[in-house]
Amino acid sequence: MNQVHGELQMLWAINEVYCSLKPEDKLNYVKSVSRVTGGGVIMVGDGINDAPALAAATVGIVLAQRASATAAAVADVLLLQDNISEVPYCIAKSRQTTSLVKQSVALALSCIVLAALPSVLGFLPLWLTVLLHEGGTLLVCLNSIRALNNPAWSSKHDLWQWVSKFKSILAFLRRHGTTSGTIKAAPL
Repeated sequence: MNQVHGELQMLWAINEVYCSLKPEDKLNYVKSVSRVTGGGVIMVGDGINDAPALAAATVGIVLAQRASATAAAVADVLLLQDNISEVPYCIAKSRQTTSLVKQSVALALSCIVLAALPSVLGFLPLWLTVLLHEGGTLLVCLNSIRALNNPAWSSKHDLWQWVSKFKSILAFLRRHGTTSGTIKAAPL
């Protein structure tokens, strides 16, 4: 079991994994981590004796096939399949959705301001203001259609980013470091 958790940590860059905890230990640990980090704790559980910890976490994710009714009620996300590999997809989809909502609100507010302000000042007729407002609404609708796309996250993408960072660090060390292990004096 610990080997599986270790593989999950490496694959998804999870900071900490704890297994075989009692319900009260889960709750105390989630509360302490939340206090230390100031929030931002995701608790993933199978729904058996997880309800208190799921409720205390910032985001509670439960595997719905085994979940008790209480765990399903307090969880923020229910995975309908008992497949923990869907958790990164859920996180990526929530980030995508949050980004789209922010974009849509900014787009709508900017269209309203750009249409209403000149109209109030008398520079645009009312019909043109209404047309610009409806155009902004159409743009927001078209932007929201992008939510149907899969989020950009994938484990391959994360691995590629990690490899790229590693290559850039190696390139930097080759350019600025020494390979012979000697110390060179810097010119003044």
